[in-house]
Amino acid sequence: MNRNEVKKIVRKAEQGFTLIEIMVVVGIIGLLVAVLIPNVTGKMNEARIASARVQIKNVEEALVAYSMKHGGKYPDSLEALTQETDDEDALLQGGVEDPWGTPIQFEKRGKKRPLITSAGPDGEFGTEDDLTNVEKKK
Repeated sequence: MNRNEVKKIVRKAEQGFTLIEIMVVVGIIGLLVAVLIPNVTGKMNEARIASARVQIKNVEEALVAYSMKHGGKYPDSLEALTQETDDEDALLQGGVEDPWGTPIQFEKRGKKRPLITSAGPDGEFGTEDDLTNVEKKK
């Protein structure tokens, strides 16, 4: 083999990747995606649950502020908390939906603090995944 032939072989080897190298890289990327997707999905659901708890707390605080301004009475609906008047801003900015797009509900309970409920991830009230401002009895 002369020098020119060796140079041609070296140049040819340096020009690109082999099929095996590409397949190994694709396999590694596939493995990483398979491991990361479930972890990210789980974290997104946890973040939505945490956000719903914050929204419930904000609704509860807005209800307390409303009752203080109105002689201890709560509004008939949460919509009253989102409406601005001429002399004051709305107690809640934006809507009263949970992170899953379901309207948050509240229930007057006499002398007890009102029950505020998010339907949770399944979007249905009365199921185990509902989130409330009152601890559930076991």
